[in-house]
Amino acid sequence: MMNKSKIDWCDFTWNPVTGCTRGCPYCYAAKQAHRFCGDTRFNRTSPQIAEVGDRLYILEQPFKSDRETTIPFPVGFRPTFHRYRLSMPAEKHKPGTIFVCSMGDLFNRDIPTRWIVEVFDACAAAPQHNYLFLTKFPERYQELEHLALLPHEGNFWYGTTITRNHELSRISYLPLTVHRFVSIEPILEGVNLDLGPVLNPAGPAAVVPPVEWVIVGAETGNQKSKKLPSLEWLTTILDQAHENHIPVLMKDSKEMRSVWGNAIPQAFPTGLEPMPQDNSIPHCKECEHREETPQGRRGTAIACQIGWEAEGYHDRPARPVPGRYTRSSPPWCPRRKEK
Repeated sequence: MMNKSKIDWCDFTWNPVTGCTRGCPYCYAAKQAHRFCGDTRFNRTSPQIAEVGDRLYILEQPFKSDRETTIPFPVGFRPTFHRYRLSMPAEKHKPGTIFVCSMGDLFNRDIPTRWIVEVFDACAAAPQHNYLFLTKFPERYQELEHLALLPHEGNFWYGTTITRNHELSRISYLPLTVHRFVSIEPILEGVNLDLGPVLNPAGPAAVVPPVEWVIVGAETGNQKSKKLPSLEWLTTILDQAHENHIPVLMKDSKEMRSVWGNAIPQAFPTGLEPMPQDNSIPHCKECEHREETPQGRRGTAIACQIGWEAEGYHDRPARPVPGRYTRSSPPWCPRRKEK
């Protein structure tokens, strides 16, 4: 499960480990896991999954239901190691920026160190990608550093999440000898960042910023208790970061736009700039040559008005596009063949 991501600051999400025991009330991942878990009591008795500790599970293969459909979170949001997903970054040859474990916290206190090391090894086996790690337990970074288990490759970025002022101490646990960033999402109150330079213990009297990148996001969803950020909160963070030459990316959302407006600032640090998008082959649902036919409850059928041209036919009606291709484009797409 390495999916093209809608998150502004990465290209893909990859979840070799899912779940967390922290219990944050606003956690989107926990809600998703509980939505797509099936009957967890029944699933936990299946030979497909192994319980290896107190509420810790390992899957060697995708979990299948009786109907042979895949259940992505068979034990809900309990920590689960999907070992079969470790090879996925190496199978994707085109470089990208990967958010590791978006559906959990890889550095949660309950996650065994050996799981983390296996994930690090899988990342090292695919050095063409950038890897972003994000946790509310950054002290484990330092523990891994002391054990000489924390990779220092230039394509590994270590981040921590804060939502309120009393969580600011987490930034101090980010090792200064690696790439590091902070995500303030969801921002629940005004946060007074101290982004002035600090002494880097790895260099002779070298000073560095405590983080190299700041991400800010609003609480999303439909819950009544949702807290919108104030313009002052956002402006203060932006000013503090710019004062210290640190790029800021504000996550685009309707909540953020309601406060800031449409010109959402999105800056990336050196090394994580997004790759230029190749839009020469639009998805069939976005292509001007599509022909849509309502099918009632079955949805909408899509056909390609120029679908037969690549085969040398110019007088045939529109060529039906199989549903599995409408979000990309079929192999016979004339534009794909041109490219």
